[in-house]
Amino acid sequence: MHVFPEDMWHVLESEGRKKSEPPERLTEEIKRRVKKRNVAFDVGAGTGYFTAELSKLFEKVYAVERSEKLARILSSKGLKNVGIIISEKPPLIDFDVDLTLFADSLHEISCREEYAKWCCEKSEHVVVVEWKKGVCQKAGPPDSHRLEEEEVIDLFNCFDFERIDLYPCHYVLFGSRL
Repeated sequence: MHVFPEDMWHVLESEGRKKSEPPERLTEEIKRRVKKRNVAFDVGAGTGYFTAELSKLFEKVYAVERSEKLARILSSKGLKNVGIIISEKPPLIDFDVDLTLFADSLHEISCREEYAKWCCEKSEHVVVVEWKKGVCQKAGPPDSHRLEEEEVIDLFNCFDFERIDLYPCHYVLFGSRL
């Protein structure tokens, strides 16, 4: 398991990332595909690169992040409809979720099976953005830590996935609960 070094947080907000992985492209797809937009979760939110865009679409966004440092940076953005949860595990909640996003984070999560079960119970849609193997080797996790699309689809087996081509270095899987 590869974990992003929190002292490299500036990479998460870099111009290079904005060029290769613009968050607006993903949120436009979400806007087109998700009709009910009350609650979203951004798991592995980091500094809130995608959280900020989700907060424009959803009434409430919960950013789940294990790093207190990255959570503080996200908090400093002052996003009014964003709640921050510092945890590695799926949060205990008593409400349904319209969308759960794992953007550049699923490969870092040690309790992936727990999150998959949580999503099957709580979330109507799941979006996974992960690094493609064999491309963009100078950025992202080592190839050995990158997840194959089939692994993700097998993991979240209660969702019907569609592949969306948005980014050169990442695949995007959009899942709707079966």
